[in-house]
Amino acid sequence: MKQAQKFARIVVPLPFIEPLTYRVPESLEGRIAPGSRVLVQVQRRVLTGVILDFSARSSLAETKPIIDLLDEQPILDQHLLKLGQWISQYYLASLGEVVATMLPPNSRRQSRKTVSLKDGDAAIADELGKKIIAELKRYKGKVSIGTLTRKFASESIGRTLARLEAAGAIEVGDHLAKQNRRKTPEFLTTDPTNNFIDTPFALSVEQEAALQTVLGRINIGGFETFLLHGVTGSGKTEVYLRAMERVRDRGQQSLIMIPEISLTPQLLDRLNARFPARVGVLHSALTGAQRWAQWRQIAGGLVDVVIGARSAVFAPIRNLGLIVVDEEHDASYKQEDGVHYNSRDVAVVRGKLQNCPVILGSATPALESYENCRQGRYKLLELTRRVANRPMPSIEAIDLRTELYIVSVSASGTTATGDKGSDLRLISAALAKALTENLRAGHQTLIFLNRRGFANFLQCKSCGYVWRCPYCSVTLTLHLKQGRLSCHHCDYRRPKTDVCPQCKVATLGPVGSGTERVEQALQRLVPHARVLRMDRDTTGRRGSHEEIIRRWEKGEIDILVGTQMITKGHDVFGVTLVGALLADLSLNLPDFRAAERTFQLLSQVAGRAGRGDQPGRVIVQTYSPDHYAVEYFVAHDYKSFFTAESEFRRMLNYPPFGRLVNLRLDGPKASEVETKAKNLADQLRKLQASNPAFGEQVEVLGPAAAPIEKLRNRYRWQLLLRSKLSSVLLKFARHAQNLMRPSRTVRLHVDVDPNSML
Repeated sequence: MKQAQKFARIVVPLPFIEPLTYRVPESLEGRIAPGSRVLVQVQRRVLTGVILDFSARSSLAETKPIIDLLDEQPILDQHLLKLGQWISQYYLASLGEVVATMLPPNSRRQSRKTVSLKDGDAAIADELGKKIIAELKRYKGKVSIGTLTRKFASESIGRTLARLEAAGAIEVGDHLAKQNRRKTPEFLTTDPTNNFIDTPFALSVEQEAALQTVLGRINIGGFETFLLHGVTGSGKTEVYLRAMERVRDRGQQSLIMIPEISLTPQLLDRLNARFPARVGVLHSALTGAQRWAQWRQIAGGLVDVVIGARSAVFAPIRNLGLIVVDEEHDASYKQEDGVHYNSRDVAVVRGKLQNCPVILGSATPALESYENCRQGRYKLLELTRRVANRPMPSIEAIDLRTELYIVSVSASGTTATGDKGSDLRLISAALAKALTENLRAGHQTLIFLNRRGFANFLQCKSCGYVWRCPYCSVTLTLHLKQGRLSCHHCDYRRPKTDVCPQCKVATLGPVGSGTERVEQALQRLVPHARVLRMDRDTTGRRGSHEEIIRRWEKGEIDILVGTQMITKGHDVFGVTLVGALLADLSLNLPDFRAAERTFQLLSQVAGRAGRGDQPGRVIVQTYSPDHYAVEYFVAHDYKSFFTAESEFRRMLNYPPFGRLVNLRLDGPKASEVETKAKNLADQLRKLQASNPAFGEQVEVLGPAAAPIEKLRNRYRWQLLLRSKLSSVLLKFARHAQNLMRPSRTVRLHVDVDPNSML
């Protein structure tokens, strides 16, 4: 029996706890379905909502009608609606916020408050009113209130607008933008001039065994999660591709997720070669129109494979047969703003809802994933050798504590001079020698430093003053080529200067090193080498990522210097030497995952070496060569690292042996945030005392100021909730949400399974 469509429960992109109920007009009955987008009025605004379900009656005395239907076919199917409900419940977010996260930006229409000019010659007394009228004339008589607010940010324009409207000079109303109805989806393909050739090859014994295990599940059908643990260069991607080909032959579609799609044009080449004109692409580097066109193309069943970054987990694939999460350990899969979901974990849940297998692939799996294999929740597949039995790169650690000299450059070559304490020491003598020899041999080199800019900060040599960001609790990084100091958190910028603002003496000098300084040092060390830098400063322009990688693949760059973006997914056969500078930087972060991240990052960057016919060599410069993360990395020994790190985590009841929820409060006044954080902690401890289940199962740690106490001009305090039972922990965290009274100034952010503690 068909469900009556008298009333619809509709989710709107606002943090409401429950969906809103609207009346279905007779003209729309039988035309709308769950998952369809509709226009509805919420207070005085018109918003895009998504229908959740229907009912024959409503308990409300009066209901507003649905204004219009935007889709002839539902934009979200039942599986995605259920996935959204699971995300809402698990990550403690409203369903409206979740649906807004799932949909591409261009799919959400909403009205905007606008100001229209009625009488430009009206007598206006105050100066602000005259300025607003002048601005309206500049915009041809119509402008949004948001634009005016930004234009006059230092003024309070509300009362002035009211006076202008009362005087008949202007009219304030709502404007609903037209929907972009592109008739033909915009296909995205690889560069036709790239001439990529996908040469088939025989799988290794380990690859074949892993593939057959996955194909066995695909052929039978049903959900299962595989962890494909393969060393770098072992051919994990080929296993993915052949599994996706089988899925296509069965008339189904595949989803492959990668940490940052703009950094992996090589994978796009291979996908387009295997699935010509049948690859959908979803990621944030696309324009809004491109993402919306791709979304509709995927929803229409016009693709065999969808590739994308974090948000691609919500791709509207109707007949999903396989999900692949490559580099599943990568922190990029965790959303740090808005809804704090982890798309790797959401992918596993989606596979379960759509009854299809999921492959998680990595050379350095997350501890949680590897422990799930030990517990029998996932099936472990291992690739212990590189393709064609190529050797793993040799790794040597340079102890910077005993490295007494810096490398300076003369016209005749390199010489060792200087002192142990100099902050100019960037490249050890051993790395400098290996680099010049590698260049003479005609091979390529990768130099990794996970810190961009020229110097970490400027410090006065007279009074010790350090230039800091006025909006964040961090120092400003010097970017020499741009001639500015920048905050890498809020993007605050100011011109570089040598004059100390405190003692007024021209003694400000750079301290520390970043990729820009390394690039400069290398250009002096090997002046004939083609040196290029790849970080956020050099890849801001659209397409610049791919341009650098294409040149790198073609051998047009001898030495590539960069941050962690150079470690991801690049398979360049000419790279035989990798140098990692200050390799233990991440070990010093106040985060329980510091050792794991260091091991993963170093393993990934080392894996770029020796992928061709020539063996690879890796030189790691570190102040902590005896740390177990560095020792096991040098030995290529993930399992021993897992054992050592697991013991540390088990003792502290940290993941994967315990679950965490981070409660972070932020606001413009430090004292207010601190007070509210302490009040919340007191209330939670009272709740523990009154409820034995909570008192025995949940720990409340803190509150304490966040390691980065001030960020974007807001002060931050946090509490950590810890428990071995997920259900109890989530229930307790919901109580915390309810205990935090609504405030215009202080906000509470609930982060389930936090990835960063900074």
